[in-house]
Amino acid sequence: MKTKLTTLIIALFSSLWVSANNITVSNVSLENYNETENWVNIQCDITWENSWRLDSGPSNWDAIWLFAKYRVNGGIWRHVTLDPSQTSTAVNTYTIDVSADNKGAFVYRSSAGSGTSLVTNALLGWDLAANGIDINSTIEVKVFAIEMVYVPQGSFYLGGSGSETDKFTQRIISSENEIKDLTYGTTSSYAGDGVTLLPAAFPKGYNAFYCMKYEISEEQYVAFFNTLEADEQPTYDLSAVKNSDGEVDGNTFSWLGVGTEATTSAPDRACSYLNYNTLKGYLGWSALRPMTELEYEKAARGPYPGVAVAEAYAWGNSLIKNTPYNVTQEGTSDENINGYPGYVYASNYGSAAYDLTSINFPRPLRCGIFSFHNFSREVSGASYYGIMELSGNVAELVLSAGSSYDREYTGGHGAGYTYTYYQFGSSVLAGIRGGGWASDAGLLRIADRTYGGTLFYAAMYPSLGGRGVRTAN
Repeated sequence: MKTKLTTLIIALFSSLWVSANNITVSNVSLENYNETENWVNIQCDITWENSWRLDSGPSNWDAIWLFAKYRVNGGIWRHVTLDPSQTSTAVNTYTIDVSADNKGAFVYRSSAGSGTSLVTNALLGWDLAANGIDINSTIEVKVFAIEMVYVPQGSFYLGGSGSETDKFTQRIISSENEIKDLTYGTTSSYAGDGVTLLPAAFPKGYNAFYCMKYEISEEQYVAFFNTLEADEQPTYDLSAVKNSDGEVDGNTFSWLGVGTEATTSAPDRACSYLNYNTLKGYLGWSALRPMTELEYEKAARGPYPGVAVAEAYAWGNSLIKNTPYNVTQEGTSDENINGYPGYVYASNYGSAAYDLTSINFPRPLRCGIFSFHNFSREVSGASYYGIMELSGNVAELVLSAGSSYDREYTGGHGAGYTYTYYQFGSSVLAGIRGGGWASDAGLLRIADRTYGGTLFYAAMYPSLGGRGVRTAN
């Protein structure tokens, strides 16, 4: 809805986001307008399922990345700048942590626990002065929420000791310092350029970061697309890539042209047909950043001194289900694998969508389809830290240590818009890790680098997707 800022203001805004595990942002309003200091609170309630915090061993929790967009007098959508001094730092038993650049805030449990999270009356300070807001203008606001997982600072194993193609030579990453002797196999023409120097500024996974719990969903991509300027939209139009506004290989993104909004008929499904260019646009818009392939291995494998299992998948062992899945309630928020979670093929065989399991359903699955509370990592297909689908479903586009362009990257975050050169560097190449629904099982292994180094940024395939990360404050 639209409103004008006045001395006393209570206004309902757009409530956004139902995705992955039923995350909702509701009861959005503006409160406590301060005309003298030119700020106002965005108040909202947030709820999401399958939430947790563990404080034994390395502390690990899931979180919500909360940010907002606004437009003035029906103009273009812009990113809200937060005011940390006017943001509630704690609500009930939850912490609200504004990012250092004031582009968003992480919301997470303050103490150990698990289950469904409900945060009521969260207050985000909106720095109206920083955004140049005229109080007599008509303002529209949208609030967005993305589920994330905290990956704590610490050492980890990089590489593999099995038959993974072109894996990094196994080593322990124990700092963010420059690496002078990084080596890997070069069997594949897509492994990288063979340069062994990795600059200090390139994120290596040692420092703490947040990683999206799920791959970007079609609903998330549509919401992004529908806030773009008209002249930007053709660049990010997935229906043009598919040459169809209908479903192609499971992708249901549809856009009928300028003046209309994009839609999806499978909102919770992992978004496919992405390339590095469209991924960067989404991450720039959401004030996140690309994941490096070293961070991918940390997020999947977990910390040192955990055992570096040869040929391991993201759930921690080398065993993977190899019989087809039958999908029920296809395309809905209740899309499920027939018989799950009660049916378990074998307790130590990992769940993933890849070529053998996707025979009866040759397309991406719903984000988090295996994420059942209190089930094992293998049944849930979860990484050490609880991140979903790092093996299978859609392949992960990552910044590669094998690309001279990518090695220039210094860890910058998106600034809330799609133009990302200054944040993400000049990269025109990207690596692919983790495999997807059309991949063979070998590509799903954590250490496999068959396509680790040199995919041209504009290439789009039906099993390519991605997710974002953000360096922790």
